[in-house]
Amino acid sequence: MTQPRLDVDALIQGDLARSQRARRRHFLPALLLTLLVCGGLLAITGVRGDLLDQPPWQLLLQISLWLLCFLIFPAIGLGLIFPSRSARVLLAVGGVLATVAAAIGQPGIHDLEGLRRHLEGEHGLGCGVVLLAAGGVILAIGVLSGAFVQRRRPAAVYWITAGVTLAALNTVTWHCPATGLAHVLPGHLGGALVLLALASVIALVAHVRGQEA
Repeated sequence: MTQPRLDVDALIQGDLARSQRARRRHFLPALLLTLLVCGGLLAITGVRGDLLDQPPWQLLLQISLWLLCFLIFPAIGLGLIFPSRSARVLLAVGGVLATVAAAIGQPGIHDLEGLRRHLEGEHGLGCGVVLLAAGGVILAIGVLSGAFVQRRRPAAVYWITAGVTLAALNTVTWHCPATGLAHVLPGHLGGALVLLALASVIALVAHVRGQEA
C-alpha cells in the first residue's frame, strides 16, 4: 500500500498562517490602545489651532506618518508583512526625511529677518517631556503585549520602536503650533531621538529576555 506523500509546502504555509493569526491577535489590541493613548492625549491637551492651515503637503506628510507608525512599521516588526530589502531601505530613509519635513515645515525664509524669526522660539523642554511621556506609555503597551518577542531577529524590534517614536512625535506635532527651530529641534526632534534610543534599549532587553524564557 502506497503511503501518502507529506506535503511539506502545505505544512509550512499552514504554520505560517497560524503564526500570522497569533501575531495579529497581539497587534490589534495594542493598536487600539495606542490609538486611545494618542487620541486621548490630543483630546486632553488640544489640537493646534493652525492644523488645517498648514501647507497641504506638510499635512499630507503628517497623515502619512500616522499610517507608518500605526500600521506599516509595527507590521514589519511583528512579521505581518515582509517587504523586500530595497523597500525597507526606502521606508526607513523616507520615514526619516518625512519626519523632519513634517515637523519643521515650510521655513518661509526670504531674508535675514525671516531667518531670525525662524530661529527664534522658546525652548522645547515641555514638548520634550510630553513626547517622552507619551512614548513611554506606548512603549509599555508594546512590552506588555509581547510585541518585542514575536520574531527571533533582534533587528525587528527597531521597526516597532520607530513606530512608537513616530506616534509620540506626531502627537506632539499635532498639539504644538511652534515652528521655530530653537523650539522644534531640541523639543520635538531632539526628544524623539532620545525616545528612540531609550525605547530601542528597553525593547532589545525585552526581546532577549523573551527569547531566553
